[in-house]
Amino acid sequence: MTTTLSPGFAKDLLDPDGVAIIQQLQARGHESYFVGGSVRDLLLQRRPKDFDIATDARPEELKRIFGRRCRIIGRRFRLVHLHVGSSIFEIATFRGLPSDQEVATDDSGFVVRANTFGTAFEDAKSRDFTVNGLFYDPVAHLVIDHVGGLVDVERKVLRTIGDAGARLREDPVRLLRAVKFAARLGFSIDQPILDAAEMAAPLIGTCPAARVAEELYRMSESGYARESFAWMSRLGILDVLVPEIASSLAEGAPTRPGVLAWLSQLDRLTGAHGTLPREATFALVAWPFVELELSRHPEAPRLTWGRFALDGVRELAVRLSVPIRHRYTLAGMADVLKRLRQTPPRRPHPGQLRAYGVPLALTALRMGYLLTGQGQAAYDLWATELERLGLWAAPFEPRQDEDGGDGPQVEVDRGIKPIRPPATQAVPRPLIARPPRPVRPTDDDAPHDERAIDAELTDVEPLAAEVAAQKKRRRRRRKKAPGAAAPSA
Repeated sequence: MTTTLSPGFAKDLLDPDGVAIIQQLQARGHESYFVGGSVRDLLLQRRPKDFDIATDARPEELKRIFGRRCRIIGRRFRLVHLHVGSSIFEIATFRGLPSDQEVATDDSGFVVRANTFGTAFEDAKSRDFTVNGLFYDPVAHLVIDHVGGLVDVERKVLRTIGDAGARLREDPVRLLRAVKFAARLGFSIDQPILDAAEMAAPLIGTCPAARVAEELYRMSESGYARESFAWMSRLGILDVLVPEIASSLAEGAPTRPGVLAWLSQLDRLTGAHGTLPREATFALVAWPFVELELSRHPEAPRLTWGRFALDGVRELAVRLSVPIRHRYTLAGMADVLKRLRQTPPRRPHPGQLRAYGVPLALTALRMGYLLTGQGQAAYDLWATELERLGLWAAPFEPRQDEDGGDGPQVEVDRGIKPIRPPATQAVPRPLIARPPRPVRPTDDDAPHDERAIDAELTDVEPLAAEVAAQKKRRRRRRKKAPGAAAPSA
């Protein structure tokens, strides 16, 4: 049964460029709508991060309409990226029913390709969750519901379209997306999804590593990492993807409260600064688990913490295709944290202050201070020396009052009380720092372009080339040094 609603969204919540695209397509006689997460967020009175468009126009027709601004991408899902100024709009042709798509030849039911096109009704039926199967026509100001998503948005429940087990077998990554939406939107997960999770969780390990890692990064950098990891632990996802940390977050584990408290601090940091650079997100998520392993090692004070961290995350990084740059960010932070943990704290020399991991290590030290009240002396000593030398003191520029003062508190909007330090001690001050990277556009609901994601996640800094160049320069200097043997004639 199809339901329509005329909600009258505020104009400032809509993207005028997206509205203009739909108007242009409808003027050419094509049925076109906003679709997916943007409609869901509008109904929840949230500002959408992006506006995906669905239409009955084929990719080749879209290319003819929009010309050079339009690029056809994807292999499993053929999509169109339309460049409008600095924005990129993703336009997808209506898909056919899941039964019409090409599936794997084994019993998994995984959809290999979904390039059989259909109607708007069939497209809605082919989507993952009812709350993502809504269409909005900004010209007629109508929300069109073919799957019962309006009721589920009102009830705040996450429900699959069709049989939960079959939909999760088609694409096991949908279970990760269910966790992401439940954590970020505060929705409950429908019981059939919970029942099918035991079957679907092991299948996530068979999906492309780039897609899985992308969903994990999005959950970690969303500002709801604590809720996301709690859900993944409950559904058995951590046991499959990252068994190295699953035991630390298991129900009843003595380490669980401390890890969840650390993830709350990461959420506070994300709320204060926006989306963090991904290498920083990886290092801060991995650090509490590295620290737990260090606390269990009898020779931890004599170890090189950076090498220990690299060894500890090696298997995980290979399994999830974590870029080398992200791993070495963790290693650099760990080496500096070892110096910061010295008792009593020692004044750093200028070479130590210029180490790559200093800004992120100070951030981690401050996060630990807000939990335990320890580390203020070392933080102040290093921060003062950095200011004296005019160096960056932290990797993120404070955007809000992080210390629970008079400034706006993102945590209060989510019902989470800011974590305050002991009243007898002063909070280490956040320092002026280099601006964060621009927030990358996200795509919560449209099918992923696996090739683009894989290219992004495997786009590693040319570390090996840089090391080789340094060696080459050293060899040249040795040849030019006085007393060097002259080349033979």
